[in-house]
Amino acid sequence: MGSLGDLAGQAVGALMGTLTGGAITVHVARWQTAAAGESARRQWARQRSAEAAQRLLERFADLYAWLPSLPDLALEEPRFSPVARERCSAALGSVRRGMQTDLLSIGDARVRARYRTLVRLCHDVGWRSIGQDDRETRVRDVRGYLRYVQFTLEAVIDGRSLPDDCPAPVLERGDGVPWLPPVVPWYWRDPADGS
Repeated sequence: MGSLGDLAGQAVGALMGTLTGGAITVHVARWQTAAAGESARRQWARQRSAEAAQRLLERFADLYAWLPSLPDLALEEPRFSPVARERCSAALGSVRRGMQTDLLSIGDARVRARYRTLVRLCHDVGWRSIGQDDRETRVRDVRGYLRYVQFTLEAVIDGRSLPDDCPAPVLERGDGVPWLPPVVPWYWRDPADGS
């Protein structure tokens, strides 16, 4: 009987080892699957944000081109041509539509807030006629903030950290100095940049 008891004890020990090993294997496999799934979700969200940021950047091209006409949007007699005013209005409309479409695909609240601030600044200069007394400075303010938002969207596309937060330009000021963020990328001073 002693050998039968030893055999039973060994069988139970082997069975317990197998069950414990199997449980550990299942737990590790679940953990790895969950981690891989979370990693895939983060990668998908980054990709979706990058694609949306790219589409938003494409909306900026026409606004850059027609930005000098921005203060003319609310005027009956534009300083430049009526065609320039219409094209500027269309470019601003495209940027505003981006706020209601592509911007919603970007998960970072700071990026969304900066883009919305840009739309508000453009609307204030264009339709509310804020800063008509110094229109060149207001256009440069909007251009500076537009570039800051552009730099922010580029960071989203490249997966880099966002530029530091800074307050938006105050349009109703009298100093005549155009707004710039505190830290600017090197290419902002590059004449070949063109913007």
